Amino acid sequence: MIETALIAAPDRADNAVFGRPLLERLMINCERAGIKRFVVAASRENYPDVARAMGRFKNSDTVSMVESFGEILNTQNARELGIDPLSPCVSFSGNLVFAKSHLARILAAHASDPRSVHREFSTDHDCGGEIATGPISEILKRGGISNTVTAPAASLLPFALNGRPEDREEAELRLAKSIREESAHKDAPMARWVDRKISWRISYWLATHTRATPNMVTVANTIFGLACALMFSVPNYWIRLFAAIFFLISITIDGVDGELARLKMVESDFGGALDVLTDNIVHAAVFIGLLIGCYRVDHSHAYLYLIPILLGGFAMCAFATWRAFKVKGDQAAAWLDKVDRWSGRDFAYLLVVLALINRIEYFAWGTAFGTYVFAAMLIWITGRTESSMKAESL
Repeated sequence: MIETALIAAPDRADNAVFGRPLLERLMINCERAGIKRFVVAASRENYPDVARAMGRFKNSDTVSMVESFGEILNTQNARELGIDPLSPCVSFSGNLVFAKSHLARILAAHASDPRSVHREFSTDHDCGGEIATGPISEILKRGGISNTVTAPAASLLPFALNGRPEDREEAELRLAKSIREESAHKDAPMARWVDRKISWRISYWLATHTRATPNMVTVANTIFGLACALMFSVPNYWIRLFAAIFFLISITIDGVDGELARLKMVESDFGGALDVLTDNIVHAAVFIGLLIGCYRVDHSHAYLYLIPILLGGFAMCAFATWRAFKVKGDQAAAWLDKVDRWSGRDFAYLLVVLALINRIEYFAWGTAFGTYVFAAMLIWITGRTESSMKAESL
């Protein structure tokens, strides 16, 4: 596993991309990929400027500054830096902008052949940046068996700022577009095909034109979702149809807070917990409002009896999802992605169709009892998955 990063200090290290210096963004992505040690090469007179561009890494004991990477090949210097020249590393040159998912792809190529030097060049017209992996000594000598890691044909990143005035705007646009790649493996079908194509544009606009924070988006969308719940309770065809359409819009906007957090690199446990909590509150309110609306249309007390049944189903789903996310093991990541897809909110599209044909009551009955079916299936599949993982580990 690679734990060391060699960074040739970018000459535009302090250029801000979505409000964060280029060099700090690079180091944060490395840290999230498991990198524990940074060696930054810069001329001594540029040390202060480079240090400022490191942001929160400025005074970190995980960072060493050198004038040249050649110092690492000196046995004495390598010992003082605590680095083995034969150990693997990832190196960066150029004013690179990339996402965690792109770095993960490059590190995966290294893991498949750790003795070789793998190089990937940036996707800008000048190919002005490079990311390489392999043994430190081989990378610094530009030797060894060298393979070029070919980026996917549609890849937008890595991208290097090469001095053109429009470079930063181009880098931010590419970064915003690439956000869809990071969630595609766990998005439900409609979320992947439709919602993300809209939400990334909203996230990009908010990140470039406003000071909105992800938590602001979460709170605003929660208020919007609760307004939809209130509209569902009104016994009027057009109001309930617009409620379904607005709820679908709310579902799309719900992805914006996470995207905005990733663009600005301000993800937090609190923000994630707030998003989950408000999502559940809005969903419960929408379904209760929907049942109340059905009661006010048909005057059948059965819809009122469905409310506690529905809440019980939500509680059971919450338990089933919590249990699913407790699964551990080598296959856990793939399993959790499946859980995310299964528990997606593509049902909002069905709700719009049923509202359009004035058959929302079908959704009310289906949801009230469908939550129990979903929870029971998830509990059963989770049990089988845990058993399978335990059997493979023996």
